[in-house]
Formats: sequence, C-alpha cells, structure tokens
Amino acid sequence: MGELVLAIDAGTTNLRVCVFHPDGRLLGQSTLPVETRVPAPGLVEQDADAIWRSVQTAIGRTLARIGRTASDLACIGVTSQRTSALLWDRATGEPLTPLVVWSDLRGVARARTLNREAGTALAPQQAAAKLESLVESRRDVAADRMAFGNIDTFLIWKLSGGGAHLMDRSQAWPTGYLDLSTLGWNRDLIAFQSLSPEIFPTLCDSWGALATSDPKVLGAAVPIAADIADQQSALIGQDCERPGEFKVTYGTSATLDVSTGGAFLYPDPNFPPFILSAVGGDFRFCLEGMVFTAGAALDWLRATFGLGDHQAFAALADSVTSSDGVAFLPALQGLGAPWGDPNRRAALHGLSGASGRGQIALAGLESIAFRVCEIHQRLGQLTDLPPADQLRADGGLTGSDRLMQLQADLIGLPVARHAQREATAAGAALCAARGVGLLAPDEGRSFVGHDRVFEPRISADEAAARLAAWQAAVHPPREA
Repeated sequence: MGELVLAIDAGTTNLRVCVFHPDGRLLGQSTLPVETRVPAPGLVEQDADAIWRSVQTAIGRTLARIGRTASDLACIGVTSQRTSALLWDRATGEPLTPLVVWSDLRGVARARTLNREAGTALAPQQAAAKLESLVESRRDVAADRMAFGNIDTFLIWKLSGGGAHLMDRSQAWPTGYLDLSTLGWNRDLIAFQSLSPEIFPTLCDSWGALATSDPKVLGAAVPIAADIADQQSALIGQDCERPGEFKVTYGTSATLDVSTGGAFLYPDPNFPPFILSAVGGDFRFCLEGMVFTAGAALDWLRATFGLGDHQAFAALADSVTSSDGVAFLPALQGLGAPWGDPNRRAALHGLSGASGRGQIALAGLESIAFRVCEIHQRLGQLTDLPPADQLRADGGLTGSDRLMQLQADLIGLPVARHAQREATAAGAALCAARGVGLLAPDEGRSFVGHDRVFEPRISADEAAARLAAWQAAVHPPREA
C-alpha cells in the first residue's frame, strides 16, 4: 500500500482533487469547473457524467504533476455538495436524470405538502422534496434498475466499478430521508412516497474500510476510506470538532457550522442540526446556518453589471472606501438563516446617480459579511455553547482580504483564514487517513494551517450600527 492520501472534493462550482502527505502537506492539486444549468427559474442542474469525467481527468493530472501513480495512494476520501439528487442505471452506470443541485427549488410545493400530510419537517432544498419527481420522470425504467444517491454516492459507485452503493450519515441526513429515531433510512417516508427502498444506498461510516477502487478504473486497488459531506468536512478540516468551535465556508454559499459535540440540539428550524460524523456508533453533531447565494450572488453581480473577472471585481471593491449607501441582499435562491424565506429574492438598494461599479462591488462583499453576522448573532441567542475566540474561514472567497477584514470588523472576532483555502478537501483527506489508520481517530491538526488572522479594527458599537443600517435598507419593516 502507498502512503499518500487523495481527496476528491465535488463542490457546487468546482471539482477539486488534492493529494496530501500523511503529515498534512499538500503535494499537488487540480481544479476543474463544474457547469451548472438553470433551465427555468428555480431549477438548478448539473451533468453527473461530466463531473465523473472531470474526476478522472483531475486525478490523472494531479498524480502526473507530482510524479506519482495510483499505486502510491494509501486511501481516497470523498466529499461533496450535499442533498443533490441523481438517479442512474445500475446495469450501465449511466445517469437517468440530471443531477439536481441542492439549491434547486423545484421541491418548494412538495415540501409544504409532505410537511402537512406526512408530518415531515423538510426544507425545499432537500432531496426528499424532489426525488419523487425524478422517479416519475423515468417511469420507463424498472425500479430494480434505478440507483439513487448524492454526487458522492455516484462517484464512489464509479470508482468502485459499480461495486459499492454507499452514503454516510453526514450526507444522508441532509437528504431528508434519515430517520432521527433509528438513524437508518426513514421507511415510513419512503413508503408514503411510494418509492422502492432498493433504490437507496447502503448507509456507511464517515470513515473506515468503506470500499475499494476498481483497478480497471483507477489503475490500482485503493481503499475508499472516507465519505463525508462538504460542510462537515470543512469543519473537521478546520479542527473545529469541539463544542462551540465554528467555521464559515465562503463559496457558492456561505455556510456557518458550529460543533455541538455529542449533543443533538435543535434550537430553530432555520438552524438545522446535522450529523458531523458517524463512526462505529460514535455520533457527533453540528448546527448550521446558510447564506444560500454568496459567491453565486457575486458572480451574478459581475455578469449583470459588467464588473469583470474575480480580480477586476476585487480591484473595484478596493477602489472605494464606502459603498455610499448602496446595499445588496444576496438572495438569488431565497433567504436562508435566520429568516428561512425561500420566496425572497436578491435586491439592490440605495442606488443614486453617484453610484458606480466600485460601490456595487463593495456592497456585494459587505452583503455576505452582514449575512454571516445575522446568522452568528442569532445562533448566539439560541444556544449556550461555549463562545469561540475566533472565526475560522475557508472557501474560494477567502482570497479576498477585503471580505475577510470586513467580516472581522463586523463580527467582532479575529478571522483565521485556512492556508489551503479549501478546507473541505483537507477534511476529506484527514478523515480518509483516519479510516486506514494513518491518523488516530481524533488526530488531524497537521492538516490545519492558517496563513493570516484578520483582527477587528472597529468598535462593537460601530459594527452594530453598520449592521442595523444595512438591515434597515434590505429588509422590509416586518422583518427588521
């Protein structure tokens, strides 16, 4: 067996493959974009086969860049966007439907009906609100030919040559199909929806001896030793497994997760509990609040107002000292925590003849920092978890020093930026290393490093005043 750890991070916007040394050093990585289609308002789809082809390409490129082969790998860890939904053909391995992305809102009406008639507590983004429509769209295929899963499940199926149909509970929980009382599949809900239980994957531990890659696929038989959801993976990759420690991942969405350790807490529907990890009967939990569109909202601003590429956008934001009253609400796919309103949409307020592209760009960055403040503030009111002494940050948007400084100023805590930016991949690698015994069950700090800590530069009173002014601009009076 080799010694290196390969992590596959199938995110909403990018597919990333990283190879780590067991001591946590990143040896090489490759990143490829994931194409997203929006065929109608509220519908968000991707091509699962294209993602799989990108995985194969990225693995080959990364190993070639560091002069290694699949035989040098000790294990593979997989992390991915959660509660996407896909059906594929067990016989051919070909997708039967598009990959329906988590942010897709086709399940809004069905979630309401299920909550009323089946006693569920589903959010529209969860797969359980969408799977029936996918199955119905392929009634031409026999149920025993169908396999259901998140994109992680599909990639593990492909890596194993069709030998493993698996999903861990950190991935299963967000689908809406995990039974809280048994932590197995919710047979009552599956029966209520007239779905075949056989289409569901086998539940597995978050790390351990899960499956093995097919040598015909990868070139070597390598243990697939971790399957973990992206936000939970980032929490682990930030060394935030102790109660009260939290991180924000600034990517397509901006997601705040706080560990609750072994305690299951459910303080508010807008801050759902998640399984952080489940290994050998040891369950750890976290709470989450999400800004549904963060990087995606900035991409929309760039495209709509001609604000250039990411570097040009950052330069525009840096060119002004104030947004001069311009305020943006990043809600292209609804308004997440603490509001929980899927019907709210993005809005730009306070424009005047003096407003320029710099003010709009800065307003976009500020909006993400303000939304994170709303989430953090409300979580503090809902729980009595030990207070954290810093916010740990990761994700593509953390490359913006301006955003990180804004966040430190407005939240009133130091912001520690992960050196590798994408803590999700580091978390998946760390978990896989635990799964094959390269690391002890609670070991992994060697994978965690921060390249800069941004200290708050304004007073708490000024931060509160700025948040209040932004809220007054973007929220209707009934929500202020």
